[in-house]
Amino acid sequence: MFGSKCIHECDCTVRTLTKRFKLRYNSFMENNLNQEIIEHLMHPKNYGPLDNPTGVGVGHSEQSGEFVIFYLDEQEGILQNVGYATNGCHDTVVLGSMFTEMIKGESLEYAQSAALKLREKVALGPVKQQACAQMVLTAFEAAKIHQTQKAHGSTEDLHAIEIGMECEVNND
Repeated sequence: MFGSKCIHECDCTVRTLTKRFKLRYNSFMENNLNQEIIEHLMHPKNYGPLDNPTGVGVGHSEQSGEFVIFYLDEQEGILQNVGYATNGCHDTVVLGSMFTEMIKGESLEYAQSAALKLREKVALGPVKQQACAQMVLTAFEAAKIHQTQKAHGSTEDLHAIEIGMECEVNND
């Protein structure tokens, strides 16, 4: 039914289409999206809860129901492990992944300065990204507060802070 010529032609067509796709994909990636951002979007780092966190914080928008949960595991002044979870948009996932990678293995003081720098940098961008960053960074702040409260005997499971913005910003 299928001759060797047909199979050869099909194989050549598949290879040609694959090569064209790769060229177009690579060109799109180079021209439109930073490779690091794509990596964090497709393979988020530090996503999910930690087993025994020293602090758990939530940044949430009551209006939209969006939230970020941030987990800290600080041992001897170093953030041994960090994690986050969100029901937010892809910008929130990318910012959470990038921020956790920035601070993992660093001191809490470094993490605080990194949060400030990220907040300043994102303030120059679109309102949507500002809101997503605010949710991630507010959850981080809440986790630090929870960690301090636990150290002083609190038995609460987490600390939550509501934010005044939401990720899904209408640009009308």
